[in-house]
Amino acid sequence: MRIGKIKESILKRSVLRQLNKEPDGDAGVGVVTNPVEGWTLAAPRAVYGAVNALVASGLLPAALALTLLMPPGTEEKQLKQFMKELGGLCAREGLAVTAGHTAVSSAVNTLLLSVTGMGTSCRKAESVSVKSPDKNLDVVMTGHAGREGAALLAIEREDQLQGRYAPSYIETAKHFYDHAGQSAAAGILWQCGAVRMHDIREGGVFGALWELSSAVGTGLDIELKDIPVRQHTIEICEFFDLNPYKLLSGGCLLALCPDGEEAVSRLMAGGIPAEIIGKTSGGNDRLIRYDTETRYLEPSGMDEIYKVISF
Repeated sequence: MRIGKIKESILKRSVLRQLNKEPDGDAGVGVVTNPVEGWTLAAPRAVYGAVNALVASGLLPAALALTLLMPPGTEEKQLKQFMKELGGLCAREGLAVTAGHTAVSSAVNTLLLSVTGMGTSCRKAESVSVKSPDKNLDVVMTGHAGREGAALLAIEREDQLQGRYAPSYIETAKHFYDHAGQSAAAGILWQCGAVRMHDIREGGVFGALWELSSAVGTGLDIELKDIPVRQHTIEICEFFDLNPYKLLSGGCLLALCPDGEEAVSRLMAGGIPAEIIGKTSGGNDRLIRYDTETRYLEPSGMDEIYKVISF
């Protein structure tokens, strides 16, 4: 199998079909899981990854549980610095760390985290159908494509990038994943009547669009030019011959909204970058438009980050 998230077809065939169905009823609590590989940005990727997955599911983040596996030779000061940073971020996001396991293992050659986020239900059942017969829903995106991947590349491959870009330019990109929690954005989107939400991460925007479309059973009609992306990310991706729309994009959300203009207006008023990038459509076609060209979105593949960084 390929590196990174397994294919959707394999997930359905060899994982989900082998498990018992979810229990009946709504217990009012929810759990998300998320892996983090490598020391670079490990604390924010762990915290924001859990927070954003929870809020996209309509859950109020409450706690984290962590399993840390470190390679032989890891020094205590490295662990202490990581935990200090993680503790600060958890405090900022209102999270408790309720359980954990920390070990050194010869089975890993870098930090490997298994993050479990727990939250409580904070919204009522959906009142608008995804397959509304009278109106297609707006697809709203917060954040900018590839922000997590661009930050990782700017840090991990700084020496290579310095041959083309000024130090200040690279330094800016290093901080793209700062303050990547989307709790405030999700709160506004739910208030604006969002029907469904999806946090963007591995596989980038294109991967998340495919997953969202599959989850709700509708087609999509997306304008490529409307997908927000920073020029720094474009430049870094061109340097490494990567597609920014298939690059790690933690710190971004997709939402299906009956009135995307209202949602974007309220998000922008709150200082949260957001754009309407398309609409849902009937049928199963997932279309990406750019000027006069139209192509079909493909199932999410291996994230572009793995072409450059081997965690």
